[in-house]
Amino acid sequence: MKYDLRSFFVMFLFGCFLNVGGQVKELPGLKKEDIIADYRLAMDILKKQHPNPYKFIDSIALERKVDSLMKEAAKQEDVFALANYSPVYLIRDVHLNLRWSADNGKEAIKATNFFPVPVMIERGRVFVNSKETELPFAAEIMTINLQPVASVLDGISSQIYADGNIATATDRFYGEFQAALSLKNHNRKSYEIGYREPFKNEIKRVTLSAENPSEGIRRARHAFYPVNVLQRSYWIYSDFDDVSKLAVLTVNSFNLAESYAYKEFSTFFKEVNKRGYKNVIIDIRSNGGGNPNISALLYSFLSLMPFHNIFNYRTRTIDIAYPEYAIADGRKMSDDDIQSQKNFLYQRYDKDDKAGFYIGNTRLREGQLENFPPDKDAFKGSVYVLTGGGTVSAATYFASLVQKNNRGLIVGKETGSGENATTAAWFLTYQLPRTKSILTVPMSELYFFNATIDKGRGIMPDKEVPMDQFMTYMKNGKDPELCSVKDMILLK
Repeated sequence: MKYDLRSFFVMFLFGCFLNVGGQVKELPGLKKEDIIADYRLAMDILKKQHPNPYKFIDSIALERKVDSLMKEAAKQEDVFALANYSPVYLIRDVHLNLRWSADNGKEAIKATNFFPVPVMIERGRVFVNSKETELPFAAEIMTINLQPVASVLDGISSQIYADGNIATATDRFYGEFQAALSLKNHNRKSYEIGYREPFKNEIKRVTLSAENPSEGIRRARHAFYPVNVLQRSYWIYSDFDDVSKLAVLTVNSFNLAESYAYKEFSTFFKEVNKRGYKNVIIDIRSNGGGNPNISALLYSFLSLMPFHNIFNYRTRTIDIAYPEYAIADGRKMSDDDIQSQKNFLYQRYDKDDKAGFYIGNTRLREGQLENFPPDKDAFKGSVYVLTGGGTVSAATYFASLVQKNNRGLIVGKETGSGENATTAAWFLTYQLPRTKSILTVPMSELYFFNATIDKGRGIMPDKEVPMDQFMTYMKNGKDPELCSVKDMILLK
């Protein structure tokens, strides 16, 4: 069950929707008119296929903003620059994705000079995340080419997907920042950086040469974000500290088979109870979600009494929009594929005319245990849950179970997806005809605890590490949230 985080940066370069500008006029098979046409088609697909496209923007405002973006895109001379005008992010859905083909991504990489400094983004501020540059580790970058960092982040905002008004998506984006900025300025030879050293006010300036793709990617892989890479290299990883009598369970996904998840959770908590530990930390900061029932399964090892495990699905359509562009497993969906998909949805959703949605029925919720008992090996001590912008979907649901049942302290930052609802479950993939770009669309909205409205915010932490403490931990090469909780426990 191991996965390789080292490949993430390269996958971003090949897979994200590139945001670039400069002297290169075209890529093989890409023309300005084709990109704009596929942008508009992508939005037409989303209007019909997305489960709730107007949740955070009304139809009139959406049309106006799309038209404005397309008019600006038409003025661009360089096809790379058009990626700045992708309208997909306007839907405000963390699960949406629009990416160029691998071939076009590869050509873009070859044409790119890389920004030479890996960074970490924390609450809208950008910090040096490397010990291999002329800039001091943990120094705060204030300007890049005389442009304030806030403006730099705003300039790549079309690549930062988030639910509603959640701001921590930029924190989650830190590993992609270097590539996004590089591709936007792919012919730049150097960067002027204004920075200030940790805990100092004086702003210094340095000009650094851009790097070739090989060196840029190598440097990015050697970024020094102070978290334990080992824990994040497995779906589930456990640590035990007999000195402090503290156990840490890192869960990086809930997209797990129940048998595997139960074995891992049960083994961990049996060991915690055997050792007589009184404190447990659950780290879900890099958990991209999965099955909410696995979230409830984990919570059953923390709960002191039966709890409500209530969630359901809804969507505005059970049809397949633009089936001529739908693909699966790298091929065009056949008529049988499409009909099978329609039958699956038809059997599992019932129309609620009053609400204007199709609502998941009992067949869709088969196997969902709504009155969930605590596990026989449930832990009865103190619980701390670490969250952040990478805590998405079913991981947010787990944090919600902990917070709503007052079973632990949420430490970190706002989760990356909504407290009341997000999109999830099944996804449709479209290949846009002119550019061969790939659009991935969630087919259903997942809502929790019978929620009727979505405020567009995630689970808020009970405790956020103060920025000065965060910087102290980071400068000393320590994981800020994890060390903050450990220090908190020692002081109890």
